[in-house]
Amino acid sequence: MEPLDPYDNPIKCIFVCHFHHTAGPKILCQVPKDFLSKDTFETVSVYMIPKGQLQKFIITITTRDNKILGYPIQINDQKYLRNAYYFNLCFVCDHNSHTLHYEPIVKKLSTFLLNLEIEDNFLSKSDQSEKSQEELLCLMSQVMQDLNLHKRCKLIARQSIIYLNVIEVSRNPPTPLDFDVPLLVSEIDFLDEQWDLTTRQVAPFIDGVNHVSKISKLSKLDIEVVAACIQNLVYCNAVSLVDLFRYSNMYVCTTKIGQLARNKSRYDEAISAISRPGGPKATFKDIFTVFSAMRQGSRFIDVCLRYNPVSINIDERNLVLYGLANGYIRQLRKYPVVLKEKDVDKTFMGNYYNGLNSLNIISCFTNSDVYQLDEEIERDIRIVSVWK
Repeated sequence: MEPLDPYDNPIKCIFVCHFHHTAGPKILCQVPKDFLSKDTFETVSVYMIPKGQLQKFIITITTRDNKILGYPIQINDQKYLRNAYYFNLCFVCDHNSHTLHYEPIVKKLSTFLLNLEIEDNFLSKSDQSEKSQEELLCLMSQVMQDLNLHKRCKLIARQSIIYLNVIEVSRNPPTPLDFDVPLLVSEIDFLDEQWDLTTRQVAPFIDGVNHVSKISKLSKLDIEVVAACIQNLVYCNAVSLVDLFRYSNMYVCTTKIGQLARNKSRYDEAISAISRPGGPKATFKDIFTVFSAMRQGSRFIDVCLRYNPVSINIDERNLVLYGLANGYIRQLRKYPVVLKEKDVDKTFMGNYYNGLNSLNIISCFTNSDVYQLDEEIERDIRIVSVWK
């Protein structure tokens, strides 16, 4: 049975293979015993002991049932019959699981075995020595058991110690919708070589105003490519996703607003980010007052009508973006619900009005104008809206 969660992926098998000077690629040991059949290994052996260009690179092979993660190593030395020794330590997981968090462990453990081989021919002589093979088998058994049960392992062999820890990998964020707006939440140098060309092409249009669909048009890239790029930036904690800025949106303060009041070192930053450009600076007192007025039941237009941000030198859009980026406020989203089941088919797109789909999601899925959709919902007495 396939795991329900691709991140909940215990190690199913650990094996060490090497290149025998007469038999060719061969499994030196595996835990549990005989997990990989001879036929299965022969199918993937060309990737387990690859050519020189792929040595000391993480290699992942997916078969019908398993995903095999390895780190092939070649040792050049005249003491070996072919003047070189090839081996590979591999983890085996379910075929549809994520294995990114195991890659550093495979690499570190392979390097550990490399040092043991250089010092004492630990692997190469395991093929002839039952004692060495049993020791290798015990080590791999301990690694598999400890990592699966405790996510960490302390391994001792030949007076050498190695510590292995499974680093938790964050789940993939949901794919951004067409009208989601990416908002930068950290200082990022998108000219750095770590970012791919697509990210560099998309980055100039991430300003907290442009939604995914508009960024696609501005960058002249397919919307699927832009969405995947922004999803990756969300995963890297470089951006967060917010809804389109609308005066009809509803925002509420979070408990973090108290931190802003107590942290005087953030005052200048808040004033600089929120003040209207080309004029006098807003006061922190006014900024905090407007933030505090954001509560359930009051749309942002109501807050603006009450305080008139222009008159106190506050840029209302920047106020919202700054508050969202730092977690001082959060947006309440509108979820339309048809009151009576008999009216579902009578209302415009009634099947979507079940309290599970926000207004923006409905707009995106049905390719409808969000403003027009909102007006129709407000006019229809058979529909109520829940904010959450």
